[in-house]
Amino acid sequence: MYQSLGVVIPGTNYNDIVRALFDCIREHPNDKWIYITITRPFDSFARLISDINAIPNVTFIDCISRASGIVKKDEKCVYIESPTMLEHIMIEAMNIFERLPPGSEKYLILDSLSALMIYNDPSLVTEFFYQLLNRARCENIRTISLVVEEGEEDRNINRLIYLNDKILKVRDTFI
Repeated sequence: MYQSLGVVIPGTNYNDIVRALFDCIREHPNDKWIYITITRPFDSFARLISDINAIPNVTFIDCISRASGIVKKDEKCVYIESPTMLEHIMIEAMNIFERLPPGSEKYLILDSLSALMIYNDPSLVTEFFYQLLNRARCENIRTISLVVEEGEEDRNINRLIYLNDKILKVRDTFI
């Protein structure tokens, strides 16, 4: 329904939110997804989501493995040298979407704006996020950008999250 969705999550619910996103990806096998990860390496997702190789409609862009010295290859994942290579991240994502058949619903998940701010100057992340959202809107790609709640208090991240069409704030529940 919305072109871009910002999701603010408590750090304690991160794994639950990721699992829920992958449940959604599984439920819509005709949709095409790109998951850009700055937060954790692709291998970590493979351990969290045990059937990740059986989910054909998602491709990862891993921005952290090579920066951490992990050199691997996987057909489900494109590895970027560093999370500071913002232009390269966008080019890879758009190239993947361009190779998809016309008529596919397209989604891009950015995990996370909080992590991008750790590795980059806030003004560069702001420019990158503006360009990413505008390009995605032009290409009819829906975006989901995650923000870990602790980082939401940063005024730069707070300003970025409000560029989305809709914001969803996930709260901890205590039993």
